[in-house]
Amino acid sequence: MKRVLLFFLLFTISKYAYSQQLLSGSYKDKELQLVLSDIESKTDIIFSYSKELIGSMKITLNYKEVTIDELVKVISYETGLQLEQLSSQQIIITQNKQICGRIYDAETKEPLTLATVISSTEQAVTTDSTGYFSFESTSSTDVSLRVKYIGYGDQTISIPLGARCRDIYLDPSPESLDEVIILGYVTTGIDKYEDGSVSIDTDKLGILPGLVTPDIAQSIQLIPGITSLDESATGIQIRGGAPDQNLIFLDNIKLYNTGYFYGMFSAFNPYATQKAKIFKSGASPAYGDRVAGVIDISTGNEIPKKAQGGFGIDGLSVDGFFKAPVSDKVAVYLFARRSYADVWKSPTYDGYATKIFKNSGVVTNANNEVIEIISDDEFDINTSSNSFYYHDINAKVLVKPSDTDQIAISGLLTRNRLDFSFENGGEIRDDDLLTQNKGLSVHWRKQGSDLWRHDLKAYFSEYTSDYLNVEIVDNMLEESNTRNNEISDFGIDYNLTHYFPNGHIAAVGYQYTNADVLINIAKSEPLEPDNLEDNFESKEQKLNTSHALYAEYKHSFGNSGLLSIGIRGVQYSSLGQFYGEPRLNLEYPLSQAVRLKASAERRYQPISQLVEFNQTELRLENNLWTLSDDEQFPILSSTQFSAGLLVDYNGWTIDTDSYFKKINGLTSYTNGFSNPIIELSEGTSDILGVDILIKKKIENYRIWAGYTYNDIVYQFDALRSDAFPGNNDITHNFRISNTYQLNNWQFSLGWSYRTGEPLTPIASYDSNTAFATFGDVNSSRLEDFHRLDVSIIYDFNFSKEGKWRGRFGLSVLNLYDRKIPLSMIYRAEDEGEGGIELKQVVQRHSLGITPNAVFRVFF
Repeated sequence: MKRVLLFFLLFTISKYAYSQQLLSGSYKDKELQLVLSDIESKTDIIFSYSKELIGSMKITLNYKEVTIDELVKVISYETGLQLEQLSSQQIIITQNKQICGRIYDAETKEPLTLATVISSTEQAVTTDSTGYFSFESTSSTDVSLRVKYIGYGDQTISIPLGARCRDIYLDPSPESLDEVIILGYVTTGIDKYEDGSVSIDTDKLGILPGLVTPDIAQSIQLIPGITSLDESATGIQIRGGAPDQNLIFLDNIKLYNTGYFYGMFSAFNPYATQKAKIFKSGASPAYGDRVAGVIDISTGNEIPKKAQGGFGIDGLSVDGFFKAPVSDKVAVYLFARRSYADVWKSPTYDGYATKIFKNSGVVTNANNEVIEIISDDEFDINTSSNSFYYHDINAKVLVKPSDTDQIAISGLLTRNRLDFSFENGGEIRDDDLLTQNKGLSVHWRKQGSDLWRHDLKAYFSEYTSDYLNVEIVDNMLEESNTRNNEISDFGIDYNLTHYFPNGHIAAVGYQYTNADVLINIAKSEPLEPDNLEDNFESKEQKLNTSHALYAEYKHSFGNSGLLSIGIRGVQYSSLGQFYGEPRLNLEYPLSQAVRLKASAERRYQPISQLVEFNQTELRLENNLWTLSDDEQFPILSSTQFSAGLLVDYNGWTIDTDSYFKKINGLTSYTNGFSNPIIELSEGTSDILGVDILIKKKIENYRIWAGYTYNDIVYQFDALRSDAFPGNNDITHNFRISNTYQLNNWQFSLGWSYRTGEPLTPIASYDSNTAFATFGDVNSSRLEDFHRLDVSIIYDFNFSKEGKWRGRFGLSVLNLYDRKIPLSMIYRAEDEGEGGIELKQVVQRHSLGITPNAVFRVFF
């Protein structure tokens, strides 16, 4: 026993002595293998390692009177290798997966505390008081790091796995304002910013369910609180707001129409829209004239180092783009796209056409009994003909005459044309619709010094919608209907921003706009020219000029928090009044993983869309823009409050938002009630909602689920004495999506579900007289909607150098082919004491199974 105790005592003393042994040495650019052998000769230590791991690695060391433990740490830091002590004498050397470094100010060389480091594997850490950071990499290859700090320019570096710790120096930059707080908020290319906005970068956008091209309008519908009730690209509703209540810019050009083919396809060329910033609430006071969301799209602002471009074809259109530097200070962008349905109708087009032109179906009354409606529109999709095409062109010139100046000139043209006709028993009906946008903008930015920035923007936007319907019986023109809506909009915006020390920013600005709006509706019956009721023309032209002053104060905290306080004051000539719009937005981290969010705002809208049912036969794209006049069409006002928590930890993202919004100034003409006979009346909307996003990333697999609860209540005393569900009251909206990447393959599967749209039921119907009575407004609902979407993409190179790259993709919308009515509209005439004659029930159905394919080439 004594021998055992003696052995244990000697072992403990020797181990302590070993750990306290002091060593000195100096090696300059010497092979690591030789350095380790020299250390072994001076100690009892044995280093175990693979010669392939060490290779010809060299090291420079200069140490004096350090312990073995301290020396091991130095070697690990200098080589990037992991040295692990297995016993008192053996140290094993392996590949180190730890990424580490220190962040410094490039000018003062002072360490930067709480700088954010985000890896390409979406791991995020912050630096300590010495500027040091470290994390264990989950990647088996090189790691890309993005380093961010308030008031400094971002820096991206690539670190080989196992490399030594790096010293990283950031340059001060007052323009570095927009801080990403979650990279890959939903999926790659969709990021969350500290000002509450969500950004979509199409260059980085990963695969999405049912999509094979990076469509902005469809992509943003993955974000909770944003949806489309009719599956369209343009019917976007943000937190219960109508589509016309969203402010949409493309390169600072204000847009009034953003879709083709009755809004089913986006008017944004997917490869022209490089980046989009979306605000659901809490937008800067620089944004005005709308009461719902903001979608600010840019085609890019960088001068490429070399020419780049691409072209492709999908189930709807062909497109191409080209970006090239003219010099190191000038670049040109060009984007073009055209559909080919007028030449060949693909299965993709047929799926959308069936949805658009099939307006009939089973009709039931309030007791769910099937009733037969005598319709004066007996056309069928299978017996009709249609010719449809669209094209768009975007161009941009970028000029950087100096290091402090940048000038961008952008132009766009979109054109959508549809001819639809059918013949039935000698009767011919023909519809012709043309919609187009034209726009031009100039943006000059000058960085006056490190403290000042000037932005001067000017734009011109023109929107035209022309509709003509004719009815021909026995080769005689029996009736014609025309509807024309034109908008000419010109605006100027000047903004001055000052940067104070320690993250304080102040901005002031002035905006001038001039909007000229024309509405022309006419009906003619040449065979009965004396019938004044059926021969009329209504033409109205309104002009509105506005002057707006705005100011904003921002404070960016060093821990990536933000406080923004703003005020906007605007005067509208068409209303003759001045309106104030306060704004407040707060994002504050309670810890590294949890953030608090809150916002409050007041906003006004002087232009809206009225929904016109009677003078169009297709009754799908039936919205006409009109200016508020404080008589028939009051100005819209919105007050919104929101608060929530954002948790981002260990690959999990949980984002919750609760909000309340009140909208005043709604009218029965601007909300499109399905009621057959309705007089002009004014009402309000109260919106209570909750948005929830849950996302998890596991290596190359992502799964996310979004849920929105909405309680939208209308109060229209002329329609109902009590409150009732709003037209867009979708109580529950749920979506779950999955994506997986395997080498060059990407896979995505997504399922969506939502509550059916409110409906005014038919209480009774007499099939002999076609007279009907109706229940309470929006007292019933349509079927709940759900569908399953899938997509697959394969990327490849045409050559080893990778200068020419290719992409092939397949997608299917509504994989199990479930088709239901999404909305119903009643067409009727008031026959006085005889009652209401119901002429037609227009049903808008969901898409059936709709495939799509894409082939693209990039260079």
